[in-house]
Amino acid sequence: MNNEKYSDLHIKNGDVVLDAGNNPMYLIDRDVIAQDVVHAIIEAGLANLLISDRGTGVNADTQTRIKLLVEDDVRIMPGTVIVQENENKKGEWWVSAQTIEFGDFSSNINAAV
Repeated sequence: MNNEKYSDLHIKNGDVVLDAGNNPMYLIDRDVIAQDVVHAIIEAGLANLLISDRGTGVNADTQTRIKLLVEDDVRIMPGTVIVQENENKKGEWWVSAQTIEFGDFSSNINAAV
């Protein structure tokens, strides 16, 4: 963990992920940014809006709000954010973007809610 720019605890379902020795696991760089993005979406209340909408027309507005929120992160390349529903599994939403330094990421929004 010497050359990493970003490091953070790995959080899954609101809990710290532990390794086999019950030590906390860490994420670095791109994975930290992806985790931060998903947590920002959840904390803004946008994940629940997106997942709970069943054809009421709120999805387009919520997707735009998510894109704007994610693009506010200085580590994200503007204009690269995509919010999309899994075509094979309705109700499962993904956010993808390109980081400025570490390449692309794609994260499941539902998995963290």
